[in-house]
Amino acid sequence: MMTRSAYSKKQENIEFQYWQRCRFLPEDKLIALLGHNNFKLNLEAARVLLLKGGSRVIKVAQINCFSNNYRTRALAAFILGEIHLSTKEEKQVIDKLSDLALTDKSATVRSYAVVSFGRRCNEAKKNFSDSLISLAENTILDKSVNVRQSTAFILSMFDNKASIPLLIKLLKDSHSEVKDWAAFAVNVNGYDTPEIRNCFVLLLNENNFDVRYEAIIGLSKMKDKRVTEVLMKELSKDVVYDEMVEAAGYLGNVALLPILYEIKKKWGLFDELNTSIKILEHLKTKL
Repeated sequence: MMTRSAYSKKQENIEFQYWQRCRFLPEDKLIALLGHNNFKLNLEAARVLLLKGGSRVIKVAQINCFSNNYRTRALAAFILGEIHLSTKEEKQVIDKLSDLALTDKSATVRSYAVVSFGRRCNEAKKNFSDSLISLAENTILDKSVNVRQSTAFILSMFDNKASIPLLIKLLKDSHSEVKDWAAFAVNVNGYDTPEIRNCFVLLLNENNFDVRYEAIIGLSKMKDKRVTEVLMKELSKDVVYDEMVEAAGYLGNVALLPILYEIKKKWGLFDELNTSIKILEHLKTKL
């Protein structure tokens, strides 16, 4: 398995310390922390506030949407994305988040607003997927990588085939982070079209492992044998991921059996390997 870097561990420890610092503070002090110059601390204070909920927190967040400080507006969007709202408040908040996502001058605010808009729509009992598609049609064109990445992320929340043309555009983005989330959205919703498959085949050549990973898994589930050679290379590496072993079973290409046998010799039998070997051996008997 891939080990976390020392940097990642340090960041997680810092975030946990901020959470410990904020979780028992009274509302007044948490609201005051929203103006602190440390944005990670701001976020933890905002996270505690949205969990606490209440009319005062909602009002503060709504007012902060009009702040001159972009960080304050971003935090307001973050809080409004998940805090419990009444039906009346929900409509007002969704409209405000849409406005921030489309018109705010700060890319940071737009990015937070896009994600919060998606979360809000996902939380609502009514079907807001059409509203989300409408917003995404604009935000996929945003000049900010973060906004486009956030757009791909929120499209993963909804199983709506109307999002496929938008995701195809995002799969062709110039930045790997955007393509990664777009591919994830395709896979998590099980979309499969010839154009998606062609996009995924191109993604097999990406330097970014996360993008290649999504493309390999997606094409394997689509049983597109153009992924076979790349999957073979992944299964032949010193470090083999369980998901890649599963992908061999999804793909259903018996040409992968010798490599799976080699993995069995090296690492022994485990659930994912056993399942994929059985699938391919069964297919082989039918040839």
